[in-house]
Amino acid sequence: MILPLLLALQAPAPLAARADSIRPLHDALDYDITIIVGDTGSHIVGQVQTRWRLESDLPVRIDLDSTMRVVRVLMDGKENTRLFRTIWAREPNRIIVPHEKHQGDTLVTMVRYHGTPKDGLIIGNNAYGARTAFADNWPDRAHHWLASQDQPDDKATARFHVEVPAGMEGIANGTLEKVDTLPRGRTVWHYRIREPVPVYTMVVAAARFATTRLPDAACALKCVPISIKTYPEDSAFAVQGPFRRAGEIVDFFSHLIGAFPFERLSQVESATIYGGMENATAIFYDQKAYGKKSLSEETVAHETAHQWFGDAVTEDDWHHLWLSEGFATYFAGLWEEHVGGRQALDSVMGQAAERVFESTATERPILDLQATDLMGLLNSNNYPKGAWVLHSLRGLMGDSAFFGGIREYYRRYRDSTVLSADFAAVMSAAAGQDLTWYFTQALTQPGYPVLEVTWSYAKKRLTLAFTQTQNPAWGEYRLPGITVLVDGKPVRVNIEGRNSQAVIENVVAAPKSVVVDPERWWLLKWTTGERGTGNGER
Repeated sequence: MILPLLLALQAPAPLAARADSIRPLHDALDYDITIIVGDTGSHIVGQVQTRWRLESDLPVRIDLDSTMRVVRVLMDGKENTRLFRTIWAREPNRIIVPHEKHQGDTLVTMVRYHGTPKDGLIIGNNAYGARTAFADNWPDRAHHWLASQDQPDDKATARFHVEVPAGMEGIANGTLEKVDTLPRGRTVWHYRIREPVPVYTMVVAAARFATTRLPDAACALKCVPISIKTYPEDSAFAVQGPFRRAGEIVDFFSHLIGAFPFERLSQVESATIYGGMENATAIFYDQKAYGKKSLSEETVAHETAHQWFGDAVTEDDWHHLWLSEGFATYFAGLWEEHVGGRQALDSVMGQAAERVFESTATERPILDLQATDLMGLLNSNNYPKGAWVLHSLRGLMGDSAFFGGIREYYRRYRDSTVLSADFAAVMSAAAGQDLTWYFTQALTQPGYPVLEVTWSYAKKRLTLAFTQTQNPAWGEYRLPGITVLVDGKPVRVNIEGRNSQAVIENVVAAPKSVVVDPERWWLLKWTTGERGTGNGER
């Protein structure tokens, strides 16, 4: 069978378009990060050693906010000098390190710095008056506190050494390897994450936590230790409320997608500006939601799904964000289907549809290659509409092919980065047909189909006419094999172009009801009625 090979070689624009204006010059392979949090104030001391694989003779470019004062820069353990003259340069929000190596060579840089982060690392007091510090990187805010290549398309492993005041616990990605005690009760918490992750998910934290260990999850594949870390005052709510089935969520996704991609998972109360932030192995949740008792299991499922999609399989370009947020939104819906049946998923997708219908983002496509505001990408296109892309694809392919394709996509691209074209190729192979048309329609056209469905009946012949009445700027939609219920009897029809029709023979009487897409596989609006009346709608 040559179809998968042919599809893998395709790169249909814009499904493979990279619109981000800044691209990595070199490949950061591993970070060794030391962050020192002071007893008072917001001043930090940082030291980051990075191992690079060079892609050219160009200088290494390290992102670091200009408010941070650089004390020292080393290259392969030596001062970055030539004839006793320092040659590294400081540009706005960047350090430039020239070298004399070539493509394919390995280079190690070390940057030592200090200062008060203006963003990205939130240091202050929580609602209970206790001192805390939390990194909050998305989308490109890590460089305010972390010397790094702050772009989603360059993933790396990392070691962390987090020095915190007495009485506080340090947190970072990966597995805790040891804790060192220093004078005056200060401690250094050493973590290591062995899997490559994007910088926007690399975090540190310091606070006084209450820790609750849950039973290990997904042990049929590999046991995943799970812990809940909250401020002590909020621990009862967390365990009894949103995280009561946190282990079952990991079990479910592991069975559905593949083995959990990391060594452990911590669910952490934090000062993130988002409702939840999917940092690899250390998910941060908004502390305000604890105080309001509004943190939901849906949010926990969403952020947990990100460990597979977003952290392990990462969008190569911000404009393909739906590969992260759309996936997490839909898989949270699949969790609801798992515990509540198809009716629960229908409710989730119905709410998602309403969000799309009400949003002005609908006037733009999901792959909005003209967008320059990264925060603006956190919209209904990349969340609920992205979820609908997957839901309609599932209806088009059937469960067996769809979930088989999802598992293959995860297996193939785990620990790497992807574009929409990569996902389209895998799912086309799983379906045994080229689905480029579907992804082009779903991702590059704005809006959604709006159908006016009319019928006429004569001499036992029922004629259904479908007219697409959506904004002409949205284009026309193809809806193959969509189900129409005629007095409860399902009929499959193909809708293509502005006007389509289907003729059904041997119908004994004029229909009393016509229902379009009763199982709700498509994101659409419709009205229906006898020609000239229009007496039903959804």
